[in-house]
Amino acid sequence: MTDSATLTSPEIWANIDERLRSGDEDRWLSSRYAAKPERHALIALYALAYELAKVRLVVSEPALGAIRFQWWRDALEELEMGKTPRAHEVVGAVADMLAEGRYSVDTLQDLVDRFEDAFGDEDRGQQPETLLAQTAASVLDSAHDWQANIADLAPRVAALRRGETAGDIASMPKMPSTLRPALAHFRLRRLYVRRGRPGNLAKRLCVMRAIMSGRV
Repeated sequence: MTDSATLTSPEIWANIDERLRSGDEDRWLSSRYAAKPERHALIALYALAYELAKVRLVVSEPALGAIRFQWWRDALEELEMGKTPRAHEVVGAVADMLAEGRYSVDTLQDLVDRFEDAFGDEDRGQQPETLLAQTAASVLDSAHDWQANIADLAPRVAALRRGETAGDIASMPKMPSTLRPALAHFRLRRLYVRRGRPGNLAKRLCVMRAIMSGRV
């Protein structure tokens, strides 16, 4: 892929947003409630995670997977070095958010490494759900005290989304309002337990309730 000196345009943001809506609607729904600058940061982060997660759907050979993960690793390293972002919409969006200090290259590199480990072991349960959720929460409130709750909920909710069992989830305290656009989709666990794959309207209402009440 070639390089591009252009910043992320509104059209590109719209493209990324629509792809995330199709590929990871749960997180996308929560992000709708963030102010536009923070929403962009969440969307870029989730879009990167989606690109990494779908490697397993595109290739099956370990060597080919390693090439794809290394591409992202190299792209992030180039951003850290101040080089022009590669001509990939998600790379450009991430570059914009790094320039704003929304998250660090080290954190994103850690995401790449952990997704690659999960790919190599053919174990989706190893995907870095906790790191992803904690990073998203920090975009909205870097001083929050919900780290332990996120660590408990994130992998369990991910398991339920995959149709697996997650064990009993303890009652959670009310979620701070600052974190809700990053974590409100955790409440969807209630639908996944009861109904399997819920409909679009049910999911939207469920996320809205989490935004309004703070209960996940």
